[in-house]
Amino acid sequence: MLLFLLSILYWKATCEVFSSYEDLRNINKIEDHLVTLLSEYIHNERERLDTLERFNQYVENGKDYTDPGDNYISYPTNQFNVIHRFVADWNNLEDWTKSRNEDLSSAFRTYKQFFPRQEDVDGAIKAIHRLQDIYKIKASHFSRGDPLVPEEGSGRGEPFNEQALLLFVKTAYESEQWLKCAGWAQQAYYQIQTLKKYDPPTSTIWFEIADYFSYCLYKAGEIQHAIEVTAEILVHYPHNKRILGNLEHFNIIRKERHVKDKSKSKRSVISEPLVNLGEVKEEEVNVTFIPKLYPGADETVLTWEDIENDIQDKFNTNRVRRMKVYRKMCKENPPLTPKMKKQVDRLTCYYKQNTPRSYLKPIKVEVAWPSPRILLFHDIINDEESDILIGLAQPLLRRATVHNKSTGKLESAEYRVSKTAWLYDNLAKDKEQIVRRVNRRMEDATELSHEYAEDQQVNNYGMGGQYEPHYDMNTLYDQKVQKRRPTVSGNRIATMLVYLREPDAGGATIFTDSGARLVAKKNSAAFWYNILPNGDPDLITRHAGCPVLAGTKWVMNKWFHHNDQIFTRPCDVQQFKREKESKLYNGKYTI
Repeated sequence: MLLFLLSILYWKATCEVFSSYEDLRNINKIEDHLVTLLSEYIHNERERLDTLERFNQYVENGKDYTDPGDNYISYPTNQFNVIHRFVADWNNLEDWTKSRNEDLSSAFRTYKQFFPRQEDVDGAIKAIHRLQDIYKIKASHFSRGDPLVPEEGSGRGEPFNEQALLLFVKTAYESEQWLKCAGWAQQAYYQIQTLKKYDPPTSTIWFEIADYFSYCLYKAGEIQHAIEVTAEILVHYPHNKRILGNLEHFNIIRKERHVKDKSKSKRSVISEPLVNLGEVKEEEVNVTFIPKLYPGADETVLTWEDIENDIQDKFNTNRVRRMKVYRKMCKENPPLTPKMKKQVDRLTCYYKQNTPRSYLKPIKVEVAWPSPRILLFHDIINDEESDILIGLAQPLLRRATVHNKSTGKLESAEYRVSKTAWLYDNLAKDKEQIVRRVNRRMEDATELSHEYAEDQQVNNYGMGGQYEPHYDMNTLYDQKVQKRRPTVSGNRIATMLVYLREPDAGGATIFTDSGARLVAKKNSAAFWYNILPNGDPDLITRHAGCPVLAGTKWVMNKWFHHNDQIFTRPCDVQQFKREKESKLYNGKYTI
């Protein structure tokens, strides 16, 4: 072919070809060459189109396009898969389809600015890990597509593929969470073995997952099972020097431990032995089970002892205790002491009719907790108002920030994962003045003046969104040590938390120092005082927003400040005194 091309360079075609046999012969060779190139192009195009079709079917099969709602992205596995596809697939598909389809090219140019980035994938992985920790969900349940449904095959979410599972393994590995790393690697390892999508001797992803699996098992203390997985790797990669070195090191460690303690390891919790491919032929292996591993990997999350050991150098004892309570209360109601149970049993409901507006339309009040006294105002807003408030907030949403105690600046943080927007009374887009109407209704319910209250803060919690235990007001520590002074309007005397939209699962509001746990209910509002009658902060009002497990959570905060409340809530010099029969809880309104 090269000689032909060189000869063509010296051949000068005349205006006619038919009159010379030599010219016809050259033209015929040119056509043969073009056919060869065209065949290669068609073959490459067919492969390209087959790849595009497989990806398109993969996305379509995972979604129910007959459902016009947002049910698909209600589940954390689907949320992650959407983000991961944009970063791993759609960006590459843009290059594949460029200059071939103007509609697609135009769409890519328009939407590219909204595409998720790598930081979104990293945040989504951390969110899944957070949900796994707090709600004690197995990696296998996430992998199957729906952590809410433990039975295999009954999940409503889209399963994780091996590439996605490997990302979870790597993140846990990099943060040295060995039990969690081994759990996700275990699921990826099992998935590859059972589905048989990859041929171990030639599969890079099989080797990578097995490699992580063996090392994380070793670091988690499961040395025997680390040896078994390492031996399996060497069946297919017998000359890999690093893996051979790992096996030698693992055997030395096993012998040392055997000498120190001949008894069964306290972490030996694999109930069935892993299949050792080093002793049997590959075709005879039939993995039909997921081996039950150690706490923290797949069966449960890290034990509290593990958490304490992991963070004891970073946080003080009180922080550890609070996080322990936080994790437990997010999952379930705490047990009550007999004395507290008697108080809770006496809680009641009533109608509030203390203003002309509330007299015409009484406010439904439920005493949700005795101390601190937490009230629930049911149906404080309606569905239409809730939707309008969300619509006003959506274009204004920004990542929520917290006060950095070291720098004094506002910045984003892992312990507060949400987006916020501020709605003020004269918002231009609020043509129906919903914000002002809701503010007046809050004044009727709480009897607190809106003069020195903050604007409405709308929060949207998405994938694993949370706000770990915190105070709403400035504590004495904040004021004395951190030099944080209340504004001219005074400290935050009270909080009103309106639930605009409730999540499908998770997202409870908990009070870690008092045991109160509120499940979000749309259009209801929780209310409590942050300040004692003598003006000191009430330290049992520390509260948290638990991670959203499924769906989305929209809330609206309203913080009332101390100034201008003197006639509504007069000061009392008695320290730690709390209202028992305040205006907000008057027996004559009890029903």
